[in-house]
Amino acid sequence: MTSFTKWFRLVGTPLFGLLLYLIIYYIDPQSFNHASYQGPDAWQTYCVDICVALGGAYLLSESSLWTTHWLNRRMPWDQKPMLRFITQFVALVFDSVLIVGLLVWLLVFLEDPTYQFTEADWLSIRQTVVFGSLMALFLNAIHTGAYFFGRWQASLLETERLKRESVEARYEALKSQLDPHFLFNNLNTLTAIVEESPRQAVDFIENLSLVYRYVLQKRDQTLVTLDEELDLAQAYLYLLDKRFGANLQAEITIPDRYRSWQLPPMTLQLLLENAVKHNIVDRTRPLRIQLTVTDGGELLVVNNKQKRMTSPMAVPAGADSPVADDVPVPSTLPKGMPSGVGLRNIHNRYRLLSEKPPVVTETDEFFTVQLFLFRP
Repeated sequence: MTSFTKWFRLVGTPLFGLLLYLIIYYIDPQSFNHASYQGPDAWQTYCVDICVALGGAYLLSESSLWTTHWLNRRMPWDQKPMLRFITQFVALVFDSVLIVGLLVWLLVFLEDPTYQFTEADWLSIRQTVVFGSLMALFLNAIHTGAYFFGRWQASLLETERLKRESVEARYEALKSQLDPHFLFNNLNTLTAIVEESPRQAVDFIENLSLVYRYVLQKRDQTLVTLDEELDLAQAYLYLLDKRFGANLQAEITIPDRYRSWQLPPMTLQLLLENAVKHNIVDRTRPLRIQLTVTDGGELLVVNNKQKRMTSPMAVPAGADSPVADDVPVPSTLPKGMPSGVGLRNIHNRYRLLSEKPPVVTETDEFFTVQLFLFRP
């Protein structure tokens, strides 16, 4: 219950009931010439009238609220607004006619059960029903206006939250994409390759420049094709292969029909980096990464789990992976919840683009990230 609803029930509804009573009085003042409104006991009749008017106001108000809440669940405004308007209008008119008619009958029955209605009385009753219905519609308009105002305020807050998260996501993406460790590791690897094989060094530099060129060209785009991401992944895997050799094994099986589908830029690079960063990569326990797409069009990135508690430094191919820094990495990951800068980055960007966030599944043997792909 909102604060406006509480306030309206305590203050607005009683005022509405008194206003309804005054309107009825001014519509047909002759009806107050009845004998029950004369003499020393007339105050009792007025008290009964006012109590009935207040009761009617509460019945109309609660009926309006109940109808609105019920229709909000079954027939939201944003789905079929015209049908919702017609349905709500008809329901409110029906409720108000029923409530006002019953109250008029109750009022007459309490004052004089044997009273016989005249033609003028029926005219007064019809006028009362019509004005009661109009007042009920006016009351519902207030509730509906308050509802839309609340939705508008919530949308403003949501917009500001999304803007803030967008800025944070871009900041995290920039930190991940231009990770100084990444450049440091590859420069170390390049130094080792230059002396042994200048030809391989040239290929290494070309792939390294491809990665950074992609970062600069695509970082401001919302979506890129899976084919573009796979080209980047191949270049990135080439760099990793020169660092880890056979200790890192990647398998990419993506059907051609999905290569035009889209996802946020740098997603695959961040997932590959996450797998290498948080797992042991050595001769006795090689890291295996598999990229594939399900029949439902969702990207799967799976690696065997062999968690390390620190991040790896650059190592020559075939050597064991030493410790790079002392930043601890969680050894467990709750199902569906991202961990680490890269996964948080992907999760935040998907929240801005889709209602289907990445799904992270961790078992004793495998770590799986499932991503929704956008149709072109």
